[in-house]
Amino acid sequence: MKKIFTLLVGVLMAGSAFGQKTWTSVITAGDFESDLPAYEAWGTAEGNYSEDYDFASLTVETWNSFWVHEWPGDQTKQQRGTATVVADPADPTNHCAKVVIRARAEGEAAGNLTKDYTGNDGTYGSWDCQFFIYATEPIPAGKEIRLQLKVKADREGSFETQNHSYPGKYIDANSFGNPKYTTEWTTLKLTEFTVSEDEANSGFQCIAFNLCTDEDANVIYFDDIKLQIRDPQENTGADGAWINFMRKGIYSMDNITGVHTDGSAWACTNFTFQDLNQPEGQQQQPAPVAEVPGEPGVMAVRIPVPGWVIKEVEDLDADGNQQYDEDGNVKMKSVYYWNDGREIGTSAPARWQCQFFVSTLHKMVKGEKYRFKFRAKAEKPTSLGTQAHTGPGKYVSYNTFGSESDFPIGTDWTTFELGDFESNDASKRTIPSGANGCQTITFDCVSLEGDDNVFYLIVDEFSFTEKYVQPSDITLGTPEDIQLPINEGEAEQPTVLDMANMLNTFELADFDFLKNPKTGDGIKLFMIQEPDDPEDDPIETFSGLLPWGDGGFVNGSGSYIDDDMGVQLYFDEESIDGTKVTLNVWNNPDSGIDFAGGKTVQTKLAIANQGWYYVYNVTLGTAETLAGISPVKAEKAGNGYIYNLSGQRVDASYKGLVIKNGQKMIQK
Repeated sequence: MKKIFTLLVGVLMAGSAFGQKTWTSVITAGDFESDLPAYEAWGTAEGNYSEDYDFASLTVETWNSFWVHEWPGDQTKQQRGTATVVADPADPTNHCAKVVIRARAEGEAAGNLTKDYTGNDGTYGSWDCQFFIYATEPIPAGKEIRLQLKVKADREGSFETQNHSYPGKYIDANSFGNPKYTTEWTTLKLTEFTVSEDEANSGFQCIAFNLCTDEDANVIYFDDIKLQIRDPQENTGADGAWINFMRKGIYSMDNITGVHTDGSAWACTNFTFQDLNQPEGQQQQPAPVAEVPGEPGVMAVRIPVPGWVIKEVEDLDADGNQQYDEDGNVKMKSVYYWNDGREIGTSAPARWQCQFFVSTLHKMVKGEKYRFKFRAKAEKPTSLGTQAHTGPGKYVSYNTFGSESDFPIGTDWTTFELGDFESNDASKRTIPSGANGCQTITFDCVSLEGDDNVFYLIVDEFSFTEKYVQPSDITLGTPEDIQLPINEGEAEQPTVLDMANMLNTFELADFDFLKNPKTGDGIKLFMIQEPDDPEDDPIETFSGLLPWGDGGFVNGSGSYIDDDMGVQLYFDEESIDGTKVTLNVWNNPDSGIDFAGGKTVQTKLAIANQGWYYVYNVTLGTAETLAGISPVKAEKAGNGYIYNLSGQRVDASYKGLVIKNGQKMIQK
């Protein structure tokens, strides 16, 4: 039987598919291995697609979870219907969906390129070939939705994603970002989001992949598709505190090494400046910070923007010969030049030829609350355009802030408050669909003909709420590896930790911030929450604030637990001495955690300060086990200092196995 699949009637009724706390699939046969009956493709008998087609007359049996609008080069009609399922070329035992993408040249030769959104013929849009994932029924507002699938192709490329009510009926763009694929099977876990009221009212039921993102032919294969929904998790119901990613203002130089752009890491700082106008080519570097002229002590990002002029020059032919019009006059043409004399071309420079980037570790989610506040001025009145990028230079959408994408800038400071500020209505307070999955706001700076110009910019706030921010988004510095020996009897096991590097990272002088647990600051334990889907990665969250004198417990898996049946880590005010903190570890003998035979428990500690974390990767085990994991780091043999088996310096009050003058001994 040809493996083309359809929905099973009644497989997921409203009462079972929706109203669930766990992830529930809303498609069938995503692995393309089931022998389900095929149904006739929808549309007219010839396969034509018409916006006026009577979709209401279609029965459930007519639909299939996977559809394609495909141009097989040898046909002159648009084809829309069930996706073709084939054996994987690299593994005949595995089946997958196959989509053929024709090149622009093929469409032009056939004379049947698709109509654009204005109805004009002859365009080659990214939607010239589409692959659709169609759910069992419309998805209600407020549901969390996620998409995971495997993709490979004959050559590397990328696709766009859209929300549709049914295949071909567009709702909005960039629903799951712009993923990249390669010639090898790659599992894509695309950005999760919450379905909005507008999407639900439009009958949101379909995800469209626009596959013609360049002009070359390709063949793409899809497999193991999971489209799942659930009710919002209880622990994410509240938005939580605001976390400002511009925590150091204009001086913010926190390295961003986790900003992923199509699978590769982009290392940059919060502020990056790109000037395509430099003679040596594209320049990317941390944006320059300088004192604002006439404002002593006021520092801002300084963005020099070159001006340009138009000149009338002789219009020479390809061989450099003069050309003349019918009246015998020398032909002239308008050419654009930068003020330093370099030629731009026969059209004005694009605004994006000089850009300023503001990046965060956080990947924006459509519909989440945000705040973006900045001040700007320029030597000459002008304006700034904006775009949404995944990483600096990786364009996704121009419509970064919904309806606001252009900002007039004068010679005096103007403050702009975007997002969840009182001055904005509700429609402007959340991330628009065009910025879903992005991590960079881009300012396009070229706008003036004539003299050079200079912008001055101060970014006061780029904030998101805890609801969508992941712990890794707000972790500063490189996590430190530490070893904490557990007690081998009934007593606690103290270990002195030097936290000078942590204090320096936070730019703190002391530990006063630990004394007010109401703020959420302090030492926290790391919790690993097992995912609903065993194929997913564990969900990592920081939890279990260690209050003074009480501490917190972890179980044998390293996860935070509320009771005392585990290993306790705690400290009190007397444990702090300068930059050092004595952390006491107690292994409850009734906990059932067996550290015999070299067993260890991995967990994490996080120092929390104003929503940001400094992380310690912790290994718990007996002193003997930890001694065998890594060598003791003594400053030098015979220096008289005492070290525990984690290589940390301790004093004479420390009890247990220690190193002194290069020798192991028991200190009682």
